[in-house]
Amino acid sequence: MHDRVKVGATERDGVVIAEVRGGIDTESCRQVRADLFACLRGSPDGLVVDLAGVEFFGSLGIAVLVEVWERAGRSGVALAVVAARRAVARPMRLTRVDDLLGLCSTVDEAVAAVRAKAAGPHTEPDFSWWPS
Repeated sequence: MHDRVKVGATERDGVVIAEVRGGIDTESCRQVRADLFACLRGSPDGLVVDLAGVEFFGSLGIAVLVEVWERAGRSGVALAVVAARRAVARPMRLTRVDDLLGLCSTVDEAVAAVRAKAAGPHTEPDFSWWPS
């Protein structure tokens, strides 16, 4: 595991909660992706990615989360992301992936959102607003 980032996973009634600590950058993004993909093994009821302990987050972090969202959707696993820090939530809002990723302020809110999503269909993102 990259020494600047750690991903720990716990389970709460069928929902995996992946707690990410450190920074998601060029050196750590592959490890974070692999760890989050591992959390999807066994098709849990849902996956909550808790970024409360993330100190650095930018475009690579967003790319990793979108990849995890896509894989979760193909596996039928609902996903929500916890980002209470402005430095983490702001890039997601600016790039308009906050709704796609189910951005929440707390783990409890995210677990509830994942349970609500589990019954609904997975939809593809609409990036038509992005300039070509």
